[in-house]
Amino acid sequence: MAQRDTNGVNYNIARDPTLVKNRIFLGNLPACTREELESICHPYGKVLGSLVQKNFGFVQFESEEVANKCAAALNRSSFKSNCLTVRNASLKPKLPNTAAKKNLPQSPLTLQGVMPGAATAAAAPINDCEIIVVNRDNTKYAEIVEDNLRQVGMRVDVLFPNEDVMLGQVLSNISARGCLYAVLISPQHEALQSITVNILYGVPAEHRNMPLNDALTLITTDFRLKKQRDEVGPAQRRHPDAMQQLIEMLSDNRPLTALQYECIIKYLEEQRDEQRKLELGDASVIAKLKAPDPEIELQKKILTIINNPPVTAIQSELMYPTFEEAKADKRLMELLQDGRVMNALKTIYSSDLVQTVSQHIIE
Repeated sequence: MAQRDTNGVNYNIARDPTLVKNRIFLGNLPACTREELESICHPYGKVLGSLVQKNFGFVQFESEEVANKCAAALNRSSFKSNCLTVRNASLKPKLPNTAAKKNLPQSPLTLQGVMPGAATAAAAPINDCEIIVVNRDNTKYAEIVEDNLRQVGMRVDVLFPNEDVMLGQVLSNISARGCLYAVLISPQHEALQSITVNILYGVPAEHRNMPLNDALTLITTDFRLKKQRDEVGPAQRRHPDAMQQLIEMLSDNRPLTALQYECIIKYLEEQRDEQRKLELGDASVIAKLKAPDPEIELQKKILTIINNPPVTAIQSELMYPTFEEAKADKRLMELLQDGRVMNALKTIYSSDLVQTVSQHIIE
């Protein structure tokens, strides 16, 4: 926001050294315009001015409190695929050596003194939940929600976005910095004693106008379960690294080769068998599950003998032109003398046909 002073000289408020505490510094900035930079800061307070350089920039706010809150929110967030480094502009970064300092752009407006309050805000951990309040008249209702969530150990903050900022942009900014949940509160919500819950991690989900108690139960239960999953963590992941990579590629719908599919299938079959052993606890049961059904196999043998060549092929030469030749086939006779075979034949052909075969061949 460039202005002219009484002497007619261009004046940018983002360069004023007397207002440095109300300003944030953004490092690792991608190529962007001042308008784009300001757009990610609007949800946290009124932007008075900005300055964009090659790979860093500054944004000016009305107060130090707003600047610190924005710095804490945007630090380590993603902007155009770049991970931002954000702090109060009055703070000097802690660098391990002099060489590192040469590679970091420095603001000529940076003060030497470090303010403990601002430093604490800039280093604040990522909140688990942000409560978005559309109207400040609903602040007390928002604080009730905040207190309930804090009681279960969640890091919560109340956010009052500017009216001209779209809700989708606010949610996008909150999600980009790693926040798990966003709660929306409007006058209508307070009137109905409800809230809207947005789950931001994993597969995003929105639960609109939930009754307050139900919504609080949803958030706290989901948060507890997520903590339990995180405590298990990758250290106890049971898939080998190479197989885990293939499974993740499959999950992400990335192209796989036929050999890679075969590796996954074989691995999953082995895991299935191991799981069966754990669940059933008896190797003999596993063997039975793998073994083919004897009745089905018997029927297959019968059909192979009888239908080769197919009996429906009138022009084909018969396997047994006469009953005498059929009787000479010992393998066939052994099968037909088995009671199970005859029962199987009855399920395939009519009883009259089976009876005729019995009379002419077996007797």
